[in-house]
Amino acid sequence: MCNTIQETTPVTPLDPSDARCNAVKYAILAPSPHNTQPWRVAFQGDERIILSIDHSRLIPGCDPLGRQAFISVGAFLENLDLAAKNSGLRADIDLFPAGWPDSRLVQDTPVARVDLVEDPHIEPDPLFLQIPLRHTSRRRFERRKVPLDAAGEITAAYDFSLVPLGFSHDDDLIHAIADVAADAMEIELADPERFRETLQYFRFTDAEAHTAQDGFGHAQSGYGPVMRFFIGRFILPRSKAASSPESFSRMAKRSTREQAASAGGIGWLSTKGDHRVDQVRTGRAFQRVHLKACALGLALHPMSQLLADYPGMAGLRSVLRDLLGVPDTQAVQMLFRMGYARPVLPTPRRRPGDFFFP
Repeated sequence: MCNTIQETTPVTPLDPSDARCNAVKYAILAPSPHNTQPWRVAFQGDERIILSIDHSRLIPGCDPLGRQAFISVGAFLENLDLAAKNSGLRADIDLFPAGWPDSRLVQDTPVARVDLVEDPHIEPDPLFLQIPLRHTSRRRFERRKVPLDAAGEITAAYDFSLVPLGFSHDDDLIHAIADVAADAMEIELADPERFRETLQYFRFTDAEAHTAQDGFGHAQSGYGPVMRFFIGRFILPRSKAASSPESFSRMAKRSTREQAASAGGIGWLSTKGDHRVDQVRTGRAFQRVHLKACALGLALHPMSQLLADYPGMAGLRSVLRDLLGVPDTQAVQMLFRMGYARPVLPTPRRRPGDFFFP
């Protein structure tokens, strides 16, 4: 069994003979807002995994209701389920075992209780093979449309009845979303708390990424090592960004517009409700969408700012809803661009043992 650790305790080796350790190794490769990796894991008995949210890794300015954090929990659980199946195990997932959660607070109670049970009828899912290959690409995509039949294959890769997928490769829509996405980035970074959170998890140099083992940076935008060095050390180092937020904001807004405008298609996931269960379901659906896109040779990049839950984004959320044709009775949970692009470096990841708490 894996050794549980305190936050200040050195990481101890994980027991490779424990199937739960293997499943967690793949689960932590899931996406999360700002790549905060906000998951806490504990083991009970010989089969059980308890999953909670790590409050120290929430970003309350950018994600005030914790909606994005719960979506990341869903992606974690999907990876866990795929890894279990690949080992001939059934993952019995019980969401919110302590009771129905608050929809506006992130409570300090388990999000999921998972039992890994041997099951001779379980078959591996081919999407498991894509987990180590799936990375968020922030680079500009090639000027090539994603065909509708690819969107159809992606839709068929998950249970879309509860979390339907919308898709369009219409040029006018793509450019309209590029404009509002750039405005959303400007709004996000205009607030001091949100700016601080973004700066906290932005990795200006490779050394920062290696040390922190979380966050995101220029590597995920496709810059080579030489360019990353000059940007992070001379053009826009951390010290300049911190002392001149306008420079960082201008760069981010320009990059956001260019990224979105290069999309070969725009996808979105919506739900009828906006409860925690809906958000976790969205995360599981989104992870399968991204894994299938990866299998089809497609790059994918979530655009989370437009869906932010703080009051200053309400106007642009309404504009986005009109652009997508989503009725007021549904909640848009994920918005992302898809396209064709050369691979980027993966975002850094903490060691598996860092996620274990007693």
